[in-house]
Amino acid sequence: MNTSCLEERLSSAASIVLSLWFSFSGLAAVTGNGLMLWLFYKNKSLRTISNRFLASLSLADFVVGSVVDPVWIVVRCLIQPPVQSISFDVINLLWTHTTAATTFNLCCVSVDRFISIRFPFRYQDIVTKKRCYTVIISVWLFSSGLPFSTTTVNDMGYVVAELLSALAFIIFAVPLLVVSLVYICIFKEAKEILRGISAEKITGNYDENIRVRAKQNFKAIKTVGLVLGTCITTWLPSFVLLLLHFYYSKANHNCKRNKLIFVVWPWVEAVAFTSSAINPLIYYFRNQEFRRAFRSTFRNLSSRFNEENELETVKKRKRNHSIGNGVVTGNLAVQKTEF
Repeated sequence: MNTSCLEERLSSAASIVLSLWFSFSGLAAVTGNGLMLWLFYKNKSLRTISNRFLASLSLADFVVGSVVDPVWIVVRCLIQPPVQSISFDVINLLWTHTTAATTFNLCCVSVDRFISIRFPFRYQDIVTKKRCYTVIISVWLFSSGLPFSTTTVNDMGYVVAELLSALAFIIFAVPLLVVSLVYICIFKEAKEILRGISAEKITGNYDENIRVRAKQNFKAIKTVGLVLGTCITTWLPSFVLLLLHFYYSKANHNCKRNKLIFVVWPWVEAVAFTSSAINPLIYYFRNQEFRRAFRSTFRNLSSRFNEENELETVKKRKRNHSIGNGVVTGNLAVQKTEF
């Protein structure tokens, strides 16, 4: 075996660029998702069932920014340990967990949007608070238990290749298929509503509620379309690389497999983890309730800050005025004593 290919590692320039990428991506993910979780906690009006799915997604993205990105800077960019090491096992566990948590929470959000559009009058009966918590807990338990399936295999041979292909299907193919089907169904629903609006305009029986519903559907189409585009752009490279990893492991192309693991995978992981910084922009800043809560919360903080500044200014003025009076009185007393 050619031992030189087993020593494939990132160059110094690539390590620096990736470290900066992970740093900025992690900071953006922590800031954006932390802000949205804080708004969800502070405003009772935002604690709807749909927003609970969003909060679960934000928590997964927050973990990526606060835990995964710093670990990847240390392990992937600085240490770059061999495959058979504890550090490499740790990043494999973290990668599987965070990827599964993110993609399955994306599925939950998309399906919730579909139910609210397809069954608007039965939504509260279908998606109850109990079912919502059951789904969220199940997603987190499944994504937490899934990584430990990789620890049962100690070699990088055919069994690992089979396991990687199964993980690729579970983590990437299933969520992507679900989000795609949801997008198609919402699009069909919006087209049917548009046909109904056109027919009502012709007959003169125009209903304003249908127009509002159509507007909401097209907004949902844009949101789910952005989700689908972001999901494909950020996660599809990881899916392709898992399939390549499966092929190289099965064919015993050790040199190509090691180059894939140490040189190519860090870049693909950086692209995938960037989605954690993008998701708040897609979901929350397109959500009117969160935008309103954001403006009102920071407006209240700003007004409270201005009030505190005004009180402090008044106190300073009173303090300066009393000090000034004390100085004048002291001067008069000295003058009287001298006289």
